[in-house]
Amino acid sequence: MFFQQKDRHEQMARLDPRDTNGDGQVSPQEAAAYIQDYLQQASPDERNQILRDYVGGMSPDQRREMGDAIVRSPANPVTQVRHDDDNDLVDAYTRTAQAPAQDGKSPLEAAFAPGGMLSSPLVKAGLVGLAGMIGSRMLRR
Repeated sequence: MFFQQKDRHEQMARLDPRDTNGDGQVSPQEAAAYIQDYLQQASPDERNQILRDYVGGMSPDQRREMGDAIVRSPANPVTQVRHDDDNDLVDAYTRTAQAPAQDGKSPLEAAFAPGGMLSSPLVKAGLVGLAGMIGSRMLRR
Protein backbone atom coordinates (compact mmCIF):
# COMPACT_ATOMS: atom_id res chain seq x y z
CA MET A 1 0.00 0.00 0.00
CA PHE A 2 1.04 3.62 0.44
CA PHE A 3 3.67 2.88 3.06
CA GLN A 4 5.74 1.03 0.48
CA GLN A 5 5.54 3.90 -1.99
CA LYS A 6 8.87 5.61 -1.49
CA ASP A 7 7.97 8.38 -3.95
CA ARG A 8 5.39 9.84 -1.56
CA HIS A 9 7.91 9.80 1.30
CA GLU A 10 10.38 11.55 -0.98
CA GLN A 11 7.78 14.16 -1.83
CA MET A 12 7.21 14.77 1.85
CA ALA A 13 10.92 15.37 2.49
CA ARG A 14 11.71 17.78 -0.37
CA LEU A 15 12.23 21.52 0.07
CA ASP A 16 8.62 21.83 1.12
CA PRO A 17 8.20 18.28 2.36
CA ARG A 18 4.46 18.22 2.86
CA ASP A 19 3.27 19.72 -0.44
CA THR A 20 2.09 16.53 -2.11
CA ASN A 21 0.11 18.15 -4.90
CA GLY A 22 2.89 20.58 -5.88
CA ASP A 23 0.80 23.73 -5.50
CA GLY A 24 3.42 25.44 -3.34
CA GLN A 25 1.33 25.28 -0.19
CA VAL A 26 0.95 22.59 2.42
CA SER A 27 -2.63 22.02 3.33
CA PRO A 28 -3.53 20.47 6.64
CA GLN A 29 -5.46 17.88 4.63
CA GLU A 30 -2.27 16.81 2.80
CA ALA A 31 -0.42 16.51 6.09
CA ALA A 32 -3.30 14.63 7.74
CA ALA A 33 -3.52 12.11 4.88
CA TYR A 34 0.21 11.48 5.02
CA ILE A 35 0.26 11.07 8.80
CA GLN A 36 -2.77 8.80 8.78
CA ASP A 37 -1.19 6.51 6.16
CA TYR A 38 2.10 6.41 8.04
CA LEU A 39 0.56 5.67 11.43
CA GLN A 40 -1.53 2.83 10.02
CA GLN A 41 1.52 1.17 8.49
CA ALA A 42 4.36 1.91 10.93
CA SER A 43 5.40 -0.59 13.56
CA PRO A 44 4.11 0.19 17.06
CA ASP A 45 7.65 1.00 18.25
CA GLU A 46 8.40 3.31 15.33
CA ARG A 47 5.02 5.02 15.61
CA ASN A 48 5.44 5.49 19.36
CA GLN A 49 8.95 6.92 18.99
CA ILE A 50 8.10 9.51 16.36
CA LEU A 51 5.00 10.63 18.24
CA ARG A 52 6.95 10.85 21.52
CA ASP A 53 9.58 12.99 19.78
CA TYR A 54 6.82 15.15 18.33
CA VAL A 55 4.88 15.57 21.59
CA GLY A 56 8.10 16.14 23.54
CA GLY A 57 8.88 19.17 21.39
CA MET A 58 5.52 20.83 21.91
CA SER A 59 4.91 23.73 24.26
CA PRO A 60 2.25 23.34 26.96
CA ASP A 61 -0.08 25.56 24.87
CA GLN A 62 0.44 23.43 21.77
CA ARG A 63 -0.21 20.26 23.76
CA ARG A 64 -3.42 21.69 25.20
CA GLU A 65 -4.63 22.91 21.80
CA MET A 66 -3.85 19.54 20.19
CA GLY A 67 -5.66 17.63 22.93
CA ASP A 68 -8.66 19.97 22.78
CA ALA A 69 -8.81 19.74 18.99
CA ILE A 70 -8.76 15.95 19.05
CA VAL A 71 -11.61 15.85 21.56
CA ARG A 72 -13.71 18.49 19.73
CA SER A 73 -13.71 16.62 16.42
CA PRO A 74 -16.90 14.56 16.17
CA ALA A 75 -15.26 12.29 13.56
CA ASN A 76 -12.85 10.59 15.95
CA PRO A 77 -13.22 8.06 18.76
CA VAL A 78 -11.33 10.01 21.45
CA THR A 79 -13.52 11.73 24.03
CA GLN A 80 -10.91 13.02 26.48
CA VAL A 81 -7.18 13.72 26.50
CA ARG A 82 -4.81 14.61 29.32
CA HIS A 83 -2.54 17.03 27.44
CA ASP A 84 0.04 17.00 30.24
CA ASP A 85 0.55 13.23 29.92
CA ASP A 86 2.78 12.17 27.00
CA ASN A 87 1.36 8.66 26.93
CA ASP A 88 -2.24 9.86 26.82
CA LEU A 89 -1.58 12.46 24.11
CA VAL A 90 0.35 9.97 21.95
CA ASP A 91 -2.41 7.39 22.40
CA ALA A 92 -5.15 9.89 21.51
CA TYR A 93 -3.31 11.04 18.40
CA THR A 94 -2.68 7.46 17.29
CA ARG A 95 -6.27 6.36 17.85
CA THR A 96 -7.57 9.38 15.93
CA ALA A 97 -5.25 8.77 12.99
CA GLN A 98 -6.02 5.05 12.88
CA ALA A 99 -9.79 5.25 13.24
CA PRO A 100 -11.86 3.96 10.32
CA ALA A 101 -12.50 6.34 7.46
CA GLN A 102 -15.82 8.11 7.18
CA ASP A 103 -16.91 9.42 3.78
CA GLY A 104 -13.54 8.37 2.38
CA LYS A 105 -11.48 10.34 4.91
CA SER A 106 -9.80 9.42 8.15
CA PRO A 107 -10.99 11.32 11.23
CA LEU A 108 -7.71 13.23 11.12
CA GLU A 109 -8.30 14.28 7.50
CA ALA A 110 -11.98 15.05 8.12
CA ALA A 111 -11.11 17.34 11.00
CA PHE A 112 -8.94 19.45 8.70
CA ALA A 113 -11.26 19.43 5.68
CA PRO A 114 -13.06 22.67 4.79
CA GLY A 115 -15.59 23.21 7.52
CA GLY A 116 -13.76 20.79 9.82
CA MET A 117 -13.57 21.26 13.55
CA LEU A 118 -9.84 21.89 13.93
CA SER A 119 -9.28 25.56 13.21
CA SER A 120 -6.40 26.31 15.57
CA PRO A 121 -3.31 27.65 13.77
CA LEU A 122 -1.12 25.95 16.39
CA VAL A 123 -2.76 22.60 15.70
CA LYS A 124 -2.49 22.99 11.94
CA ALA A 125 1.16 24.01 12.13
CA GLY A 126 1.87 21.06 14.39
CA LEU A 127 0.20 18.65 11.98
CA VAL A 128 2.27 19.92 9.07
CA GLY A 129 5.43 19.74 11.20
CA LEU A 130 4.74 16.11 12.14
CA ALA A 131 4.31 15.21 8.46
CA GLY A 132 7.75 16.73 7.80
CA MET A 133 9.31 14.74 10.66
CA ILE A 134 7.86 11.53 9.26
CA GLY A 135 9.06 12.27 5.73
CA SER A 136 12.57 13.03 6.93
CA ARG A 137 12.72 9.89 9.05
CA MET A 138 11.51 7.72 6.15
CA LEU A 139 14.31 8.99 3.91
CA ARG A 140 16.99 8.32 6.54
CA ARG A 141 16.10 4.64 6.60
